[in-house]
Amino acid sequence: MIDSIKLLDVTEQNAEEIAEHWAIDVQKNKRTTHYQNIKKGKLIIYAVDFYRNLRNLLTADNRFEMTQEYFQKYAKKCHEIGLPLQEAIYGLILMRRHMWFYADFQAIFIDALEHHQAIDSTMRIMLMMDYAVYEITQYYLDNMPNESKNKS
Repeated sequence: MIDSIKLLDVTEQNAEEIAEHWAIDVQKNKRTTHYQNIKKGKLIIYAVDFYRNLRNLLTADNRFEMTQEYFQKYAKKCHEIGLPLQEAIYGLILMRRHMWFYADFQAIFIDALEHHQAIDSTMRIMLMMDYAVYEITQYYLDNMPNESKNKS
């Protein structure tokens, strides 16, 4: 767990700045056109929440349950504001990218040990994102209108 701390520290300490860059990107990205209808301030709040909860999601003893609960709420929020499934997932992927872009830009991983820490952080976050994609997809499937479910 100690190996992942530096990326988490940088992300938490700079959550607003990272979220601001993410919100700009997600609103202009051709794969996330529905985000254009959401106020930038609201998007920043969503991203800051993700960045500030990342440590708990990655380090908790019950991280599978916490991840499941967190991303079911994320999926519900995305569904309620009218984001299509693929955009809800891609928006999350962009959140992850912006976190790494920021860390890379700040050059926080510079020696061999820190490189190992970066790989450890990346692997932990990728696993958590795999859980997230599953939970978001499951939420959307569970909340599809019955006629759409019957067509599948």
